Amino acid sequence: MSEQDTHAFTKKYGPWAVIAGASHGVGAALADQVAAKGLNCVLVARREDALIDLKNQLVDRYGVEVLVVTLDLTLDDAADRLVAAVADREVGLLIYNAGGDPYITRFLDTPVEDWSKLLHLNTRTIMRCCHAFGGRMVARGAGGVLLVGSQAALGGVRKLAMYAATKSFAMTLGEGLWAEWKGQGVDVLNLLIGTVDTPTMRDAMVRQGIAGALTMQLAKAEDIAAIALRELPNGPTLIHPDDLAESPTGSHSGQARREHVLRISAESALFIGD
Repeated sequence: MSEQDTHAFTKKYGPWAVIAGASHGVGAALADQVAAKGLNCVLVARREDALIDLKNQLVDRYGVEVLVVTLDLTLDDAADRLVAAVADREVGLLIYNAGGDPYITRFLDTPVEDWSKLLHLNTRTIMRCCHAFGGRMVARGAGGVLLVGSQAALGGVRKLAMYAATKSFAMTLGEGLWAEWKGQGVDVLNLLIGTVDTPTMRDAMVRQGIAGALTMQLAKAEDIAAIALRELPNGPTLIHPDDLAESPTGSHSGQARREHVLRISAESALFIGD
């Protein structure tokens, strides 16, 4: 990215980025690439040690400011705690990368209390974060929201029923916010990814007894992060890798979803107003 492009990115999405789920994998890669573009970072996750290590790396490499917020995003008041920690910092980019399924079981094989935590993580906390930080961005007329989701959002999946349902909520919310905010200077992108090479994914594959769990070729987190930041202005939904120009499938399902959102929004305006 040229110096001019970096300046434009910082002007649109800076000076601060909030990255929820930043301790490893795609979240850590996004934090690194955002910081490389000059944005200060609020790193959010439960693992304080991992966040502090990442903070030190970002400060050393890029000279940005970094705030560490150790927080369990499944808590009822998680969003309120995060907003309080951020205080009056001007947030121009919200990245919500939390929300993986730690169970990967049939619905009845996990207690309902645990499913309730996943439900809260992927619905209420996202909603409240989008409302709080998105409101600030709309008020200033610039910013971006990146919701890192999963292809599971596109329909029900065996052993991922609750995960798929909650990811579908986030996707649909993101598409609606894109339709509302696209004319107000705020970009919204759902990034729906498949299997990515992260410690969490590898551990899950090992637990499930998947052959080649440690050697199978998977998409790299840093590549996913680069695509997400590049495509942020092109919401509302990008399905990786299907929607990439170089994809052999060339399905471009995300473009179809964009056209659907635009069409339904226009049709519904006749009954609910513009």
